[in-house]
Amino acid sequence: MNHEIEEYVDHYIKQRRYRLINSILLFKDNELILERYYNGFTKDSRNNIKSIWKSILSICIGICLDKGYIKSLDEPISNYLTEFAQNVHPYHRLITVRHLLTMSSGIYWNGGVHYHCPMLEQLWRSENCLEHLSDTAMADVPGTKFVYKEWDVILLSALISKATGMSTYEFCRINLYEPLGITSGEWAAFSNGVNYSISNNPIIEMQSDLSAHDLAKIGFLFLENGKGIVNDNYIRQAISPSQRERNYGFLLWLFDGGFSCRGYGGQEVNVLLESNIVYVIQATPSAQSKSYEDVFDNIIKIV
Repeated sequence: MNHEIEEYVDHYIKQRRYRLINSILLFKDNELILERYYNGFTKDSRNNIKSIWKSILSICIGICLDKGYIKSLDEPISNYLTEFAQNVHPYHRLITVRHLLTMSSGIYWNGGVHYHCPMLEQLWRSENCLEHLSDTAMADVPGTKFVYKEWDVILLSALISKATGMSTYEFCRINLYEPLGITSGEWAAFSNGVNYSISNNPIIEMQSDLSAHDLAKIGFLFLENGKGIVNDNYIRQAISPSQRERNYGFLLWLFDGGFSCRGYGGQEVNVLLESNIVYVIQATPSAQSKSYEDVFDNIIKIV
């Protein structure tokens, strides 16, 4: 490892008073050149991944396609979720798997302030989250507008479970985590069994905790065209701009030269394709939802 980079990073974090950062890893050309831990964290410590879970769901959809559980990304979700086949709203049968992956379902969403969201609180207390979402108003024609929201990934998780006949967590564990050598506690679930990872939920106890090295394995899967776990054609689509938002792919954020899995409070897996770089940062989330993109930007300048 590069001690000059380590010293630079330690100094920068101290100077910026980033007291909540727990782990930083950086791989270049498959070599670990930076590994730093803070706040008592170690290589084996686990941190809640928050919305990085969304990007993991995207990989699971690619695996579902490969295994034939889902026929097409342009298939209506009503083929799997009967709540959206009841003609509650004429737009429901227009929502496709692709729309969920690109946050363009058209279902109304108001995220509140720092995800202290009355809409989510109502959902958590509902007896059936799918019936609740099918009763939620439609704001746009599906596929016409990008709106970052939790509804689409809840529906995606439910769809994976319906298509495969097992919980989304179990499908992910067997088909993604075990092949990559990742271990995780079982994900939380709504009362009807739909797995979900929510940023700030006082009701559901989360167990979507992964180590920094676990997250790096997710990054390398994207960098190495699916590693034989998911089709490389799906990976190419996932890291390409969606039709309604040039900075978003299939539950991945895009930037010049690369892409990122991001979670509330500063969780990130950044991949730079041409530079062959995988970068991971983990932090303890705060009410202000801090992010630490500047740490990555400054490390890249000296690598």
